[in-house]
Amino acid sequence: MRKFKKTAGSSLVAFAALTLGALVFLLAVAGCTLPAAQEYGSTANIFAVDSKNGNVYEIDEESLTAAALPLLTLGQNSAGELVFNGNTGFLAVGSFGNTAPGLYYFDVTSQTPAAKLLGDKISAQYICILNATHGYVSSADYYGAYTSAVYPFNPSAPLQGLGKAVSGFDANVFPQDIVVADGRVYVADNKNGVVCRLNSSGNAVEASFHTKNAGTTGLLAGSYDYDNDGDNDVGVFVANTGGYDSNWNPLPGSIDFLPAIASTDDAVTTVVSDVSVARLAAFGPTKLVATGYAHTYSIELSSLQPRATGALNAATTSEVLFDGTSFGAFDVDIHNGYAYVPDGQNTVYRFSSTGDDVKAISVGTTGEFITNTGIRE
Repeated sequence: MRKFKKTAGSSLVAFAALTLGALVFLLAVAGCTLPAAQEYGSTANIFAVDSKNGNVYEIDEESLTAAALPLLTLGQNSAGELVFNGNTGFLAVGSFGNTAPGLYYFDVTSQTPAAKLLGDKISAQYICILNATHGYVSSADYYGAYTSAVYPFNPSAPLQGLGKAVSGFDANVFPQDIVVADGRVYVADNKNGVVCRLNSSGNAVEASFHTKNAGTTGLLAGSYDYDNDGDNDVGVFVANTGGYDSNWNPLPGSIDFLPAIASTDDAVTTVVSDVSVARLAAFGPTKLVATGYAHTYSIELSSLQPRATGALNAATTSEVLFDGTSFGAFDVDIHNGYAYVPDGQNTVYRFSSTGDDVKAISVGTTGEFITNTGIRE
C-alpha cells in the first residue's frame, strides 16, 4: 500500500494483484476508498490483477481490504500473471482482443506508476525470474497472430527487450508455466501435454516428458518420493487441468511429479488423480495448495502414497471452502503464511496452511475479472 500524508480522517488502504487473461467471469464487489493524498509510491506487498482492463490493485494484508482505485491501468484485455523483481513489477498480457499484448513492466514505488512494453508484442502468459539478470516469459496464441515460444529477458535491464526465443520446442507448442528446479528450467506445454526441460545454458530444449493427463499448465519446484524408496527426490510438480473431449466435456486432470533425474516418461508419477487444477504453490515441503476451475485444494504430501490412483483421497486432499462454497482460478500465491487465490470475479480468498480461517477480500468493480495475484517480497 502507499504512504499518505496524515490528514484528518485519513486511512491506510492497500491492494493486491491477480492476473490471467484466459479466465473471464462476471459479478463484482466494490473495494474500499483510496485516500486522495498520495505522497509516495506503493508499499503494498500483495496485488491483484483485473484481466478485463489490465488494472492492478493493492491489497492491505492487515485490514484485508483492497484499494478502490487501481495503482495503474493498462487498458488491455487478457492481463495475466504478475511477478516482481524487487520494486519492478512484470505483467503478462495475452493477445485476445488486444492491440498491444506482451510483457509489461512498471516501478511500483513511483507516485504515478506507468507500465511500459518490454520488447516486441507477444501473447505473454507466464513469467519466471531466476535472478536479477535472468528471466523467462512464455508466449502462446491459439490464433497464430503471435509466435508461441519462450523468450529470455533481463529483469534489471528491460530496455534490452526480449532475447532470442528458446529453441527445440515442437512446432505446435503452447507454453505455459515456467519454473527452475535443480538448476534447470522447466516449461509446461499445454497443447502437447508435456513438460520440457531446458539445457544447462537455458537456450534450448534438452528433453520433454509426457504428463499423465491433458491440460498441462502449472509447475512447482519441490521434492517427492516418486519411486517409493524412502528418499525424496528433487523435481517438479505438474498441474494438469485434464482438458476436454471432442464435445468439450471436461476430462479428469491430475497432479504429477517429474523428478529432475528423469530420462524417460516412466519417471512421471501421479501424486493426486481425478482433480482438475492449473496452478500450484507450497506452504512447506509436504503441504501443497492447488487451484483450478472454481476449486481449491489443500494437499498433505506426507500422507500420500506414490503412484496413487482412483478418486480424490479426502483423507489427504481436502477442498478449501469459504462458508461452504467452492472457489478457485488459475493462480495462487503464498505470503507470510497465507495463500491468496482469486476467483475470476471480484474476490481474492486468503487462508492458512490448514485450509482454515478463510477470508474474502473484495477487489475491483462490477464487471472486472480478478484472475491473478502478485507478491512483492
